[in-house]
Amino acid sequence: MNYYCPKCKQILLAEGATYICNKCACKYFTVDGFPSFIDQDMSGDSFNTTAFKFLFEMEQKHFWHVGRKEIILDVIRRSITCPEKIRMLEIGCGNGNVLEFLRQNNINAEGCDLFLEGLKFCRQRSGSVPLYRIDVLALPFKAEYEAVGLFDVLEHIEDDVKALCEIHRALRPGGYLILTVPAYQSLWSRHDDTSHHIRRYSKKALMAKLEHSGFSVSRVTFFMFFLFPLLASIRLISRIFNFDKNKNKGINGSLEYKTIPVINDIFLALLRLEKYLIRNMDLPFGVSLIAVVRRD
Repeated sequence: MNYYCPKCKQILLAEGATYICNKCACKYFTVDGFPSFIDQDMSGDSFNTTAFKFLFEMEQKHFWHVGRKEIILDVIRRSITCPEKIRMLEIGCGNGNVLEFLRQNNINAEGCDLFLEGLKFCRQRSGSVPLYRIDVLALPFKAEYEAVGLFDVLEHIEDDVKALCEIHRALRPGGYLILTVPAYQSLWSRHDDTSHHIRRYSKKALMAKLEHSGFSVSRVTFFMFFLFPLLASIRLISRIFNFDKNKNKGINGSLEYKTIPVINDIFLALLRLEKYLIRNMDLPFGVSLIAVVRRD
């Protein structure tokens, strides 16, 4: 496997655990066991790194995290021929919740993230899976993977089109990008603020950016369809009555991150029903979007 300099895109030479670019003289080191292809003084600010421990515990049972990864796996299996035979990279793997689930279901997935904190939790979950520290705006890969997963990451990135172009470069011709994003800017709430989102997407805007980045769109559909009326009402009422005034509590103070017994089970059952609906139809609206696109 070859790595490419994130800055000048020339092939890197490996000297032990260090990767060197002979063109621009950049050096990239292995940090805490992870090959790190970012500037050493770089500090990401699009996510609160102290939240990883909370998320590590919460996402194992919260209906949205459980239901979403089941939908993602089902879409992968129905979109890619023999998905067990491909190499896949999950960008923004965080704590490894989705990555571990894919690997448990025979998807040969590797992971990468900007944050060392997330990668350390991911290693606890996934063991010896290849993991990299990267910046999605400057990836060290070229025509390397048959599939890339980008699950609720794009909304954190200011230059989302550049990120999509970098992913296009990392895919082999004919390779797939499967991604999820939050839908409808009108649903913006404290949840988006505490999650460090920059935007939410309309279906039309997402498709336009994907096509502008060189992808052919195979499919885009909403999910979180059944819960859309409830969530939209809650967010509208919160704005009207200014219930979002305590924005500094962090994600562990957000109602949408709470796992409430019985209600959590009901919501998960609804998401699992959507999984079967999505097999046969595109849902007309929802809180999130999932897309399958190809590099020609």
